[in-house]
Amino acid sequence: MPTEGSRWRLRSLDSLQCARIEAALPAPPAAVEPTGWDGLDARLMELLGTDGRMSLRELAAATVAGLTTVRRRLQSLLASRVSLRCDLARPLSGWPLSAVYFASVPGQYLAETVRVLSGVREVRSCAITAGPHNLVIDVWLRELADVHTFEAHLSRRLPRLAIGDRSVVLRTVKHMGRLLDSDGRCVGVVPLRNPQGPEPSASGSDLCVG
Repeated sequence: MPTEGSRWRLRSLDSLQCARIEAALPAPPAAVEPTGWDGLDARLMELLGTDGRMSLRELAAATVAGLTTVRRRLQSLLASRVSLRCDLARPLSGWPLSAVYFASVPGQYLAETVRVLSGVREVRSCAITAGPHNLVIDVWLRELADVHTFEAHLSRRLPRLAIGDRSVVLRTVKHMGRLLDSDGRCVGVVPLRNPQGPEPSASGSDLCVG
């Protein structure tokens, strides 16, 4: 995933406002070598997937683990495997239309292509895949006519990129574990599971919090 939704910005703030926010953020956690998952990691991911604003004390109480242990484990997860993100309802964002392009580019130009795509305003995410197409590009657009206008823009900027297919997303019913209503607002949560971790408990297997 050369770029994904947590890096996308509305660009509603000017450079000075962005700089003030950046200056107020805590330093990012130091990089650590990823280790194997255990039950505590899986439970922390499940809890944060339900509510990313949970405090360390709340996480410790929910996992029946010590505060120091939870802090250390969370720092390790955030530095290596887990990211916290804030999203917004697409229909209310000014970019109400979502489209997905399935594209291909010769392998020797793949790195250059994804670098350019990562800087294109409309691109929410870009995934390198194996199959008939080696790129899947998810974009947000202003209106339906932009589906073809944007494709023409990509063709001019990236002449080696070939769009094989495209799809307009009529409605997103689930996004990053959030169940969405017709306005794109969260109405429930289905926590994301770690496929490498232990099986979730029966009591939490169908958890859905409004």
